[in-house]
Amino acid sequence: MFKLLHALAYSLATLFSISLLIAAEENSKPSTENQELATVNGKKITSADVERALRMRYGPSIDQMPADQRANAIKQVTPRMAEELISRNLLLEAAKSTKTKSNPEELKKTLEQIKGSLPPNIKFADYIKKMGHTEKSFEAEVTEELLINAHVQEKLNSIAAPTDAEMKEFYEKNKGSFNSKESITASHILLKTDPGSDEKVKSEKLKTIQKLREQLITAKGSGFDKLAKEHSDCPSSARGGDLGAFGRGQMVPAFEKAAFTQKVGEVGEIVETQFGYHLIKVTKKTESGQRKFEEVKEEIIQKITGPKGQKTMQNYIAGLESKANITRSSAIKPEETPVPKKP
Repeated sequence: MFKLLHALAYSLATLFSISLLIAAEENSKPSTENQELATVNGKKITSADVERALRMRYGPSIDQMPADQRANAIKQVTPRMAEELISRNLLLEAAKSTKTKSNPEELKKTLEQIKGSLPPNIKFADYIKKMGHTEKSFEAEVTEELLINAHVQEKLNSIAAPTDAEMKEFYEKNKGSFNSKESITASHILLKTDPGSDEKVKSEKLKTIQKLREQLITAKGSGFDKLAKEHSDCPSSARGGDLGAFGRGQMVPAFEKAAFTQKVGEVGEIVETQFGYHLIKVTKKTESGQRKFEEVKEEIIQKITGPKGQKTMQNYIAGLESKANITRSSAIKPEETPVPKKP
């Protein structure tokens, strides 16, 4: 539920990494069958609504799946997604009834983030059209998500913040979970080569990435994210090449060795792996060892308030549902196990 409520914090860019695991395919036509799954106070939730919500969450990567694989995946997640949409409708009604207001500046910022998270080869107009939206209707849906978020935040704000004493007690009891392993945060640009690529193709790729490195060295690393979006063949290009944080043993040896020996902020030498040619920029290094209380206070707050917030929202939505008129079709209802008759 909370993934849905985080509006566009939907993490579209992060989820483009799904395409690393699946083969790229030509977009196929969406299913024309539109099955009614549920109603909330008379408002229908259909299979088309579920597919649109999935596209909202996973972005263009969903269209890179083979058609039969995509259809099967959508079928499997439909019951859970339909339940999320039921909760969404209940929260939207509650937000409107309490006259919760969203911030126009937040809407503008969110739309810009969505557009910026799309890969260079995906146009915003094509992306929203694939979801059955016009620019106006898409903006209206995002506005609703932000309205829900604001309403949820109002409820979560009622949860008392943990005291310093509570946080210190939590820290002492869970010290082991605050041991950090050596890790780095890095971005990269990949010019992909296939194992069967001939030397001419590899040579051209190498020349291209050498020019990119020269450009970055001259700019002292500035503009790395822009060049990654424009040139990188990795799905991380949607995030400006950002790979997030990773420890030892998570990357192929040549990549790991280069990344862990580079200085923060510098663009290293070109690295060749079985995937192609890489340029790496390390943005942060974390040493191993016990993290101090002051360093992890924000994490502790989340660990304490997170479960409280989840329980608060579960109870709140259960209360809304008890007052609503909700129907569920057999397509999303779990099958009931027949009770054996007494002999």
